[in-house]
Amino acid sequence: MKVILSERNIVVILFVLVLLTFTVAQEQTREMENRYSGSRQQGQAVSVTGRITVQIAGPITGNLQ
Repeated sequence: MKVILSERNIVVILFVLVLLTFTVAQEQTREMENRYSGSRQQGQAVSVTGRITVQIAGPITGNLQ
């Protein structure tokens, strides 16, 4: 009797599932970036690379106690 789910078959199935998952995630990420950059371009001037550099926090000064 032949075993249908051998270790090799399970590994191949898992590899295909991971590849499919990352492909779908990449496509969705690309769509989200396009939507975000499209809304930014309508409201603000965008740099040549399409990214805006923003300083989140400055240097920490003072007593932190």
